[in-house]
Amino acid sequence: MAFDKVFVNGLEIYKVSEFEQHGVEAFFTTRRYLGTLDFNLSYKWAGSRNEIDNNFLVLFESLKINHRNIYYAKQVHGNGIIIVEKGFDFFEHNQQIEADGLITFKTDVVLMTFHADCIPVYIFDREKRIISLLHSGWRGTLQHITKRALEMLSFKFGCNMSNLTVAIGPGICKNHFEVGEDVYNAFLKQFPDDVCIQNRTKFFVDLKKAIEKDLLDSGVEKEQIIISELCTYEDEDLFFSYRRDFKNPEKLGGMVAIMRMVR
Repeated sequence: MAFDKVFVNGLEIYKVSEFEQHGVEAFFTTRRYLGTLDFNLSYKWAGSRNEIDNNFLVLFESLKINHRNIYYAKQVHGNGIIIVEKGFDFFEHNQQIEADGLITFKTDVVLMTFHADCIPVYIFDREKRIISLLHSGWRGTLQHITKRALEMLSFKFGCNMSNLTVAIGPGICKNHFEVGEDVYNAFLKQFPDDVCIQNRTKFFVDLKKAIEKDLLDSGVEKEQIIISELCTYEDEDLFFSYRRDFKNPEKLGGMVAIMRMVR
């Protein structure tokens, strides 16, 4: 089980192949399109809105996504989660509802989260046919957003952890996610030593391992979990990275995670 690289109409993206047999599509975009490294999907770091609108049109047309049935939330790096029953027109809606996690049981509603180092988490219940997509930055990870999503799936929908498949997507890896001692100590109170790494006077956190730990603690077995080894910081020719390029705003950009049920 893995994230597989695919090319669609000149777009280079990653998909979770394991979900496809169940009628679920899960993607993570890259910065590559038609041989360039400029496929930016962040309005915040763009020369013009039209540029990003055009990129989203390319994305939606390439993946055969109806832009009138999208749902994203205003991400605030917390652990808030929304249950989604209806999408909206991506190009006409100015979302103000705050959340970093999305859940839906509706076929064809397209869930979307925005990323520039933070970890996307894709959750699918094979029996109940429910999907969840999370934006797990360090604050959301520290607040156990993944564990909270699993609790909601269990209490609100009766999901059994044995029926889940979970994918932890590309994001900043432990070698490059250096934090202050205060953040390190906060993680150390919540997670085991292998999540928190001290190298002499430097402190690092392994966000993917922290997310995996929350999954395992919640009853998801290791064989149900797919973990991408791709690092947004290291793979400069594939991904934008806020941590790598924040001192050079002209280089900043963003990717998106997408998840939907198609049958």
